[in-house]
Parts: sequence; structure tokens; C-alpha cells
Amino acid sequence: MNKQISIIMPYLNESDMPNNTIESIYTTADSNKIKIIAIDDNSDDKNKTVLKDFPNVCSIKNDKRMGVDWCRQKGVELADTKEILVIDGHMVFRNDNWLEKMVLLISKEPKTIWCTTCLGLGYGANKIEEHKGKYYGADLRLLSDQEKDRPCRQILEPRWATEKSEKDYKIGCPLGANYFFNRDYFLNIHGLRGLRSWGSSEPFLGLKSYLAGGDCKITKEIEIGHFFRSEAPYVTGIKFLVYNKVFVLKTIFPKELEDKLMKYLPKDRNYNDAMQMIEADKALIEQEKQYYQSIFKCSVYDYCKRFNIEIPN
Repeated sequence: MNKQISIIMPYLNESDMPNNTIESIYTTADSNKIKIIAIDDNSDDKNKTVLKDFPNVCSIKNDKRMGVDWCRQKGVELADTKEILVIDGHMVFRNDNWLEKMVLLISKEPKTIWCTTCLGLGYGANKIEEHKGKYYGADLRLLSDQEKDRPCRQILEPRWATEKSEKDYKIGCPLGANYFFNRDYFLNIHGLRGLRSWGSSEPFLGLKSYLAGGDCKITKEIEIGHFFRSEAPYVTGIKFLVYNKVFVLKTIFPKELEDKLMKYLPKDRNYNDAMQMIEADKALIEQEKQYYQSIFKCSVYDYCKRFNIEIPN
């Protein structure tokens, strides 16, 4: 039987959670229609995952940590189906015909980055029926006063969006690690190419989809549980968070808006380290910028107007 969807599942230091996630997938959908690309991002021996003998799972182990966004990009490149679902290694699926619905939505709108409803789990809520709330994609804030205690995240931050009445509707960007899309479209807009480690992937993906003439939407008809944790089982260096924001600004933002937002990044050691990496990647950044200019049909200003996003002075 031909596979209908490829599921990209990076994980790092998650012990048995990826096994639980795959079991949840295969108890709610036909495994014959699914291929799972499970990427272990170089877990340590204490928290490593030993995957069970599941059908249709391609298991990859990185020999050094590459970051979740690199893993997602690599997984999509390796996939051989038109339909792609990207998830984390700590998710719970419910029996709501999610596979058939995803395939249908992707076929109807192949230039849309789709996001499912996210059911908040963790903090005592371990079953999907006990979820702590429903989340419906994100709005993007160019500048966020709520992040003054974390100044490296004061710009380009997604925030959970307010629910609307429609079953499917446009959102600023995806959020919740439950994204599905047409593989060719993702690769055409260069997906998460160029990002390091983790950070800014949702704004990057949502922005590029709109600028390239596509869409980004939430569907309320598919609900996937996501275990949120008070502390990740790994450390992400702040320099990578800063690097990714600067990479996004330099590749897809107009120069005047890039300059306005850059001034909000704290000029500390992490900034200096990030800018050294940016300098080393100057050729890649210029190459990506030129490519985006060739495929984009509108500007970041058009995006901000569409979603009533305030542009800082």
C-alpha cells in the first residue's frame, strides 16, 4: 500500500516518550498508510530512546547534536510522500480521523502551512481527556513588551492566538509542533533551511508562506495533545536564539525594518557570538535573500497590514 503521509519526529533525551508517541499514532490511524522518520538528535546514554519494533519507522541517530529545526528540514528532504506532518517526540493523538483530514486539507490547499489544534498536556494532565486547554496557532509580534525579562526574545515572538468561530481559518504562524503541509511547497519556500539549533522556526515558516503567495491556517477539526514541560531535557544556547532571529531578519525583512528590530537585541556576549556566526554565513544569507526575492509576491509590510501587526518606530 502506498504511504499517504510521512511523519517527521525529532527527539532528544526523551527516554520512552517517542515510543509512546508512535503507539498513539498507530492506535489512531492505519500504520500501512504512514511512514515515520524518527530522528534522535544525539541523545545521551542516560536519557536515550530505544525504539520498539514498530512498522514503517525509519530511525536515524545524529552523531552530533544538530538541533530540532535541522532535523525537521532533513526529515522532510528524506521523505517520499507529498503529505508531511511534523511533530515533537512527546505528543498524543486522538481518534478523530486526523490522517484522512490532513491528506484532504493538503490536497485542497497545497500552498498552505497547516496547524492542528494543540491540546495542552503535562503538569498533571497525562491523558488527552485531561488536557489543560486548547490552543489555536499563533499571532506574530514584531516587538513584545512581555519579554523584557528575556530581552533576546523581545522581537519576532509567536503568541497563542485567540480562537475564532470558523473550523479552518488564517493565522499569523503555526505553533504547537503539529504542522502539516505539501512537501514540494515546503521545499520551494526553503522550509527551515539556515536555522540553527532551535528558535524562530514558526515565524519564519508562517511569514515565508504568506510572502510566497500561500497561506497559514489552523484547523479545529484535528486535535493533537502536546506535553509541555517546565524544563527541557537539554539546553539551547541563547546565541542560537539570537542567530535565528538575525537570520530571519536578514533574509526576508526589508533593510529598514531589519535595522529597527535589530536595535532591540541586547548587545552582549550571546549577540557577539551570534554575529560571528552570521558573518561566517554571509554567503548563505545573501544566497537565501536573493532566492526569496525571486519567489515572494508581497512584503513583510503587507503581512503586517493583513494581521494588524504594529510596526515599531
